[in-house]
Amino acid sequence: MTEPDRSEPAGRPLPERLWDLLVFVPAGLAASAVEEFPRLAEKGREHLGVRVSSARAVGRYAVGAGRKELRRRSGGLFGGTPGPAPGRRGGSAGPSPTAARPGAASDRRTGGGAPEGNGHVPAVATLAIPGFDTLSASQVVQRLDGLNRAELVSVRAYEASTRGRRTVLSRVDQLLDERS
Repeated sequence: MTEPDRSEPAGRPLPERLWDLLVFVPAGLAASAVEEFPRLAEKGREHLGVRVSSARAVGRYAVGAGRKELRRRSGGLFGGTPGPAPGRRGGSAGPSPTAARPGAASDRRTGGGAPEGNGHVPAVATLAIPGFDTLSASQVVQRLDGLNRAELVSVRAYEASTRGRRTVLSRVDQLLDERS
C-alpha cells in the first residue's frame, strides 16, 4: 500500500492554495473577529473588571491628591487658590504671614478649635527629629518614643500647623498623656 502525497491537498492547485492563504483566511479571521468581539469583550470584562475598576479608582485618587498637593505647594501659581494642607480641617486659604517665617508665632488652630500650646510654631530645623518634613507618618511615629515632653510638644505644634497627620498627632497625644 502506498501513502498518498501530502504535499498537495486533494487536487487543489498551488494558485488556489495561495488565494486561500492570502485572501480567504484573513477575510475569514476578520469575519470571525467581528462576530466574536462582543463575547470576547465580555469575557475580558469578567476576568479583569475588578482589577481595572480598582486601578482606575486608585489612579483618580492619586491624580486628585497630586493636583491638590501641587496647588498647595505652588501657592496657586498653576490655577486655583492654595488650600489648607491635606488632613487639616478649615484654616485659611494659605499660610499666614507670620507662619511664613521660621519660628514666628501663629494663630492657627487645629480641628477642635483649641490653640496649640502657646501659639508658637517651631521651625522645622529646631525639631528633635532630623528631616521631619521628608519623613512619612510611620517613620515619624517610630522616632517619637525617644523624645522628651518639650520635644513632643514642639513636634505636635509643628505637625498640627502644617500637614496635620492624624497618625502623628494621635501618637504624640498618647505619649504626652503617658508622660503627664
